[in-house]
Amino acid sequence: MAPTVVSVTSSASFLALVPRLLECTPSRSLVLVPFTESRSLGAMRVDLPPAGASASVESIASTIIGMACKVARTDAVALVVYTDDDVAGPAALPHRALVDAAIARADICGLRVVDALVVGPDGWDSYLSPSSSTPHPLSEVTAPPQGEPGSGLVADQFTAAELPRIDSALSRGVLAALRRIERVLDGAHDRRALPRRERAAAVDPAAAAVADPPVLLEDALASAPAQLDAAQLAAVAFCLDRPSLRDVALMQWAADLATGDATLHAQTAYRRGTPFPEDLARPMWGEGARPDPDRLRRALELCRFVAAALPRERRPGALSACAWLAWATGRSSHAAVYAETALEIDADHGLSAIVLDIIDAGRLPEWVFERPTSPAGTGSSPEYPGR
Repeated sequence: MAPTVVSVTSSASFLALVPRLLECTPSRSLVLVPFTESRSLGAMRVDLPPAGASASVESIASTIIGMACKVARTDAVALVVYTDDDVAGPAALPHRALVDAAIARADICGLRVVDALVVGPDGWDSYLSPSSSTPHPLSEVTAPPQGEPGSGLVADQFTAAELPRIDSALSRGVLAALRRIERVLDGAHDRRALPRRERAAAVDPAAAAVADPPVLLEDALASAPAQLDAAQLAAVAFCLDRPSLRDVALMQWAADLATGDATLHAQTAYRRGTPFPEDLARPMWGEGARPDPDRLRRALELCRFVAAALPRERRPGALSACAWLAWATGRSSHAAVYAETALEIDADHGLSAIVLDIIDAGRLPEWVFERPTSPAGTGSSPEYPGR
């Protein structure tokens, strides 16, 4: 199903659609919307610099325009600042220096700026043609009705990173099942003579699924997280808490079951001294073929559910998987929340620290720039006449 195409005829109507491109109503943000032949290619968001941080203005402008240049076929951009500062007042529009720097950088890169707008608590205005007296009222920026593109948005760019609420009885069941799996697979020395699957099944059937991680991980992805029972959730949690199995999960969810099998075999061979195949490792760094976005989002929802079902001290593994999956879908703000939360629990958590370093460096996966950032089939693609 193709994204909905909505023609916009004014800056106000464009502002009404920008949150839909981001799947949230942003706050304290600079949003850039790249265009090709007046058709939006999605939207990108970065945090506004702290007050008085003039040194970061050029860096932020270079980063976001550079990201737009990486999106295939981009020939124009629109900029929108969402600020807590009032738009009205005797001084220049808020964050004017940042927007001017972004416009200058876009010009250097040969990108036309179709609009540059600011939205504050007291109204909105244009940097290209500011109003002479008071800003335009926010009532002009009307949200689409329920069922139309733009309805049902979360409050801001961080709200969607909050973990879901889980029934306490299910959480207790997950923890009990996880402890049983750990006893079987990590401590049942009297059954070491049995093959892994038989050893697990002999003591606890719930642990048997972990003997074949790729099948377990694929089956878990096939159902909505709320439909999985405590034993299934615990088995996924067991995998996500062990780096080698977590990497199998991430590379499999970024590709397919065969890739999960290949990654698992490569992990086993690596422990015996065989180099890890480069083609299997490349997706971890955001390189290679574009994953199925819907598959990544389903994997993210699974990991979020697993993290929420665990006691806080046991969440870093699942949270690190959430961080990587969010980053892989272009949601760096969410990825940072997950990674920072994991590091608050375990300051030495490896993958969480790596993901945070990647985000701090302003890097996104290569495949993010190969498609619109709004979800296929659900997003709206504005056609903008420009100026």
